[in-house]
Amino acid sequence: MSVALKENLKENLAQVFDELPVELLAEVVDFAEFLREKERKKQTGMKAKKKRVFGMYQGQGWINDDFNDELGDEFWFGEDFGIIKKDDESVD
Repeated sequence: MSVALKENLKENLAQVFDELPVELLAEVVDFAEFLREKERKKQTGMKAKKKRVFGMYQGQGWINDDFNDELGDEFWFGEDFGIIKKDDESVD
């Protein structure tokens, strides 16, 4: 970027700054800092996200054999609620 172009952009930016309210100036500064950080990462070769590797954690998780078994009424209602009678499994 030429020096003259950069100076022209700075002058235009200064003019815009003079016309904006303080609240919007804070947003402009936040955005400029975001762009500066993005450029710094680009210059240093940092990537925003790592690539995913298919099958990287294969075999490291498991599901119990009883995963699909039906859950008993004790799970849904609990034994302390008195909803289920132990003798005939009927509801009060």
